[in-house]
Amino acid sequence: MLVDFLAYFNRINLVYKTLDGIPFEAAVLIPKSLTPDPAKSYPVLVHFHGGALIVGTNPDPSFFARWIIELTTTTPAILISPAYRLLPESTGADILDDVSSFFTWLHTSFPSSLRSAFASSPSDSPAPDLSRIAAVGESAGGYLSIQAGLLFNSHAKIRAVGAAYPAQYPDAVAYNARKLGNAEAEKVVDGYLERVKRGEMPMRVSSPWPEGKELVEAMCVTGRHREMMGEDERLSIGGATRIAREGGWDVPPVWVIQGEDDDLVPKAGADFVVGEIREVLPGVPVKYTVEPGPHLLDLECRLDVPWVKEGVEFMQKHWL
Repeated sequence: MLVDFLAYFNRINLVYKTLDGIPFEAAVLIPKSLTPDPAKSYPVLVHFHGGALIVGTNPDPSFFARWIIELTTTTPAILISPAYRLLPESTGADILDDVSSFFTWLHTSFPSSLRSAFASSPSDSPAPDLSRIAAVGESAGGYLSIQAGLLFNSHAKIRAVGAAYPAQYPDAVAYNARKLGNAEAEKVVDGYLERVKRGEMPMRVSSPWPEGKELVEAMCVTGRHREMMGEDERLSIGGATRIAREGGWDVPPVWVIQGEDDDLVPKAGADFVVGEIREVLPGVPVKYTVEPGPHLLDLECRLDVPWVKEGVEFMQKHWL
């Protein structure tokens, strides 16, 4: 499904940081169903796009689930989808730094930046309620949503996380184990990494699907995602949960969605991630929804699908 965002939202692009002259934009999507009331403030839904941390844009219509559109427009909430650096020109640690920077900006500069965007019509500017933030994402975006809640919630202040097929963790053995025997795919990965080492591939913060499809498919076939992510302990679920426990901050409740037939991010990986959170952080509410279906199984699901409705109600109980 390719989503026509302008059919549901008015879009504003705001820059949350600049690095090496490259602006990192956050797409602010304000539902057309939201009529700003100066006496009200509106909850915020942060969305991280999928794409294996290698491709995607903010948000990418190829991956964006319909239930998220309906959740945002019926709440109503202000949806914000930040860009972030992409592998392998950057590392997984770089991406985590972008996520942290985004939440710092969200709590310090976003309200004034949003008002400035409506300077010519201030009555049309909705006031964000930064005490009511939830984070959602699919695949790599689900991974980043969980990571934000585990690593950065001392300043992110997320109240609930919704993460679809998020087990892209280097210590989740079931995900992306190194596979041998596909010489052509190995050649694609080796060639791209060599160009990165030679400095021929500039930093990317947006690659709308299907841009980069060949590299993503080669990574999946060869199982070399870990190699692209790097060695930072924060990237693993074991490291992230330990950091959260030792940090002592409030980790938000997590709803994990997983397809039984997902061959890109297998269910066994999600089982491991959910198990780690429950074991290391037993006080964190976790709802684990497993349904028949492949990767992107929730893409066309609406809010009235029973298991989606149940999961959304879990999130709303803690978010709103």
